[in-house]
Amino acid sequence: MRMATFHEALKHKNRISPVLLKRSEVMAVGVGYADPSKPSLGAGVIVYTHQKTVPSSLSSLKGMVAKAGKAVPVRFVPSGKFKTSVSSSKPKAIRPTLFRNRIRPVPGGVSIGKPDPFSTGTAGVIVIKNNQLYILSNNHVLIKNNSTAFSATVQPGPADAAIAGNTIGRAFQFVRLRPGEVNFQDSAIALPFSNSLLNPRYLVSASGQLVTVPGHLLSYPVGLQVFKSGRTTGFVRGTVEANNVDVRVSYGGTLGTLLFRNQSVIRGNTGAVSLPGDSGSVWLRASDRFAAALNFAGTADGLRSISNPIGTVMSTYGLRIAIPAAGGTFKAGAIKGIAPRGNYSYVQQLTDEQRKRTRAVLVKSSK
Repeated sequence: MRMATFHEALKHKNRISPVLLKRSEVMAVGVGYADPSKPSLGAGVIVYTHQKTVPSSLSSLKGMVAKAGKAVPVRFVPSGKFKTSVSSSKPKAIRPTLFRNRIRPVPGGVSIGKPDPFSTGTAGVIVIKNNQLYILSNNHVLIKNNSTAFSATVQPGPADAAIAGNTIGRAFQFVRLRPGEVNFQDSAIALPFSNSLLNPRYLVSASGQLVTVPGHLLSYPVGLQVFKSGRTTGFVRGTVEANNVDVRVSYGGTLGTLLFRNQSVIRGNTGAVSLPGDSGSVWLRASDRFAAALNFAGTADGLRSISNPIGTVMSTYGLRIAIPAAGGTFKAGAIKGIAPRGNYSYVQQLTDEQRKRTRAVLVKSSK
C-alpha cells in the first residue's frame, strides 16, 4: 500500500466517520500516524472501539471500512468508552497530594469544583481579559447542570475538602453542551472574588514548583509531546495520537452521550493521564510550555485523554493566558502556532458557521 498524506486521511475520515459512529462498538474516529512507531510511513485513520469487541463485530467493521476504499490505512484501537473525567464524590480518605490541597493564590493544575451538585475537577490555567483574571476549566466542572444558574466555585473541589471557607468565586461564562447536536468544546471560566486569589502560574510538581505559561497555541500536529498537571494524576506527559477526532463522550444523567468534533486524543507516555478529577486540566507543549489543549474526558483506564484544542476555546471567550508582570500586575500571553498551510496533521480551524454555534453565555451572578 502506498503512503497516504494527512490530507487524504482527513478526507477519508470525514467520509467514513458518520457511518462508523452509528455502530455501538465505535467510540471515536480520528487522523493520526498509520504506524506511530514509524511516522515516516505516513498518515492513517484511527478507529477507537470498545475494549472487548467480539471478533464478528470487528470483522464487520473492517469490512465496512474496506468497502469505502483501501487508499488510506485504517488502524483499530480498542480504547474503550470515553467518559468525562470529573469526580462527584464527597470528601473521603485519600492520599493527599499538593494538587488536591488548598492553595492560595490558586495556580493552574490544582483541584477545583462546585458544591451543587458536587463535582471536582482541575483549575486548568489562569487566563485574562481586560485586566480581569479568570480560571479556565470545563462546563461539567464549574457549571450547574449545563445551565445559567448561579454556581459557586470552590478550591479545592468538594471531593478534597469541606466547602466552608473554600469558596473563591463563581462560575462566570460557559459554552452550553447540546444533546443531539454536534459539540466542539466543554469549557467554562470562573470569576474570583479578587484577582489576588489567583496566581498566573502553573503547578508542575508535588513539591510546589511553579512555572509560567507564556501563551497559547492556535494549532498543533499529531505527534506533539505535551505535559499537564491534574488533580488526580498529577504531573503527566503525553503524545498527541490523533487530531480532528469525531468522538462520542458519555456524560450520564440528562446529557447522556454527546457527539464532539475537531477534538484531539492524547495518549499517556507512561500511564494514566485522564482519571476522575482531571477534567479541566490543560495540556502544555513540552518544548516551551505554551497551552495546547483542554482535557475533558478519558478512557476508563485513563490512558487516553479527549481534549478540546485550546485555540478554539480561547477565541470563543476572547481570552489570553495570564502571565506575571512587574509590580505584582498581570499581562496577556502570546498567541502562536497557526497550522502551516496545507499541513493536515495539525488541528484544523472551525468554520464560521461552527464558531457561531459555540458562543459563550453568562452565568447568573446571584442565586
